[in-house]
Amino acid sequence: MAPPMKTGRRNPSYSFLDPNLDSLGCLAKKITPDESTNFREKYGYILSLLKMSFTKYEQEGVHTLLQFYNPSLRCFTFTDYLLVPTLEGYSLFLGVPIKKEVPYYGTMKAPDSIEIAKALYLSKSVVEANLTKKGGGLGFCMEFLVKRGCEAAEAKEWDTFRAILALGIYGIMMFSNIPNFVDMSAIHMFILQNPVLTLLGDVYHSIHHKSSQKGGLVRFCAPLLYRWFRSHLPERGAFVDNRHTSKWAERIMGLRAKDIVWQNRSVDDMEVIMSCGKFKNVPLMGLRGGINYNPVLARRTFGYAFISPPEQTETAENIFYHSATDSGQMAEAVQAWKSICWRDKKHFGQRDCATYEDYTKWVESVVAVRGMPFPSKDPLYPPAGEQPNIVSCLVIIELLSRIKS
Repeated sequence: MAPPMKTGRRNPSYSFLDPNLDSLGCLAKKITPDESTNFREKYGYILSLLKMSFTKYEQEGVHTLLQFYNPSLRCFTFTDYLLVPTLEGYSLFLGVPIKKEVPYYGTMKAPDSIEIAKALYLSKSVVEANLTKKGGGLGFCMEFLVKRGCEAAEAKEWDTFRAILALGIYGIMMFSNIPNFVDMSAIHMFILQNPVLTLLGDVYHSIHHKSSQKGGLVRFCAPLLYRWFRSHLPERGAFVDNRHTSKWAERIMGLRAKDIVWQNRSVDDMEVIMSCGKFKNVPLMGLRGGINYNPVLARRTFGYAFISPPEQTETAENIFYHSATDSGQMAEAVQAWKSICWRDKKHFGQRDCATYEDYTKWVESVVAVRGMPFPSKDPLYPPAGEQPNIVSCLVIIELLSRIKS
């Protein structure tokens, strides 16, 4: 029998970056259908993040998700299941591959004006004339990028236009720092074209840091995290039908493991990063700090069951640092990324969607210790044949009949 679950803990209050996207939206309107296809082929699906923000992704959903964060495992712990954002999932949503190389880190040598000019299809003199110092570092004001991007669209200089639009999305949406300014870190990551690891690092580092402070401003690309979260949730039935009448918290507490969309068929043939260097898990390096994440906890997402709980070494927190204060742990993470452990489906064995008792009991114990941030709710999707609240329904019918009589 599972131990009783804790409830009623005090929930942190989070706020989100809300960058001004008007100028970026005006620039995006210049793209033609043909160039939209060319943009996607070169830079992936990052334009969809901009479109999602203009349709107002549900911040309440992201805020609710953060209440389920479990700092001891660095994952999200729900009623009887765990969810883990993964590098591979982010890669699929962005349409950007994970390169087999060391990702961006804070002390990496910044690109010079020649490298920037080449990436943006601009002249070196134009780049040097418009690099501006703001917030202690160099970058481009959005005013310059929009003006030059519009000029490129008018002149049908599509390589330049696509590059400037993509850089704007990197700097204002994916790695927002200073309002209406694309700083050098965003420019550098745009040139490297390997943003997935930094994006996920920002998610884990910011949430982990702010959860210990009981909330505050979280610095990561919230629309992308929402897209990941929504991909695991039911697309029809009570969860969707109740969206206008029930809060996110009530709907999430009504879900069980059997209701979650676990496997994404798109990852079937993907290699998965399971560990790096001396670590049994993966050290992520975000813009503001590093942290380990535990891909072993995402086995169900990859289409494989847990037969038993993970080993403690596979979920250990070996790294947590802030980039501005700890270069030693950053150096450890950089060294680890020189030895990436990629695993394909042969490593995991045969596909298995079963639920095994030892793992289920372990999840129950994790949930019991951590507790839930909101009161328990009856399942939104009860087992087939079960009639939920049938007594309540009969009582209501009886009361209505008495009123009529």
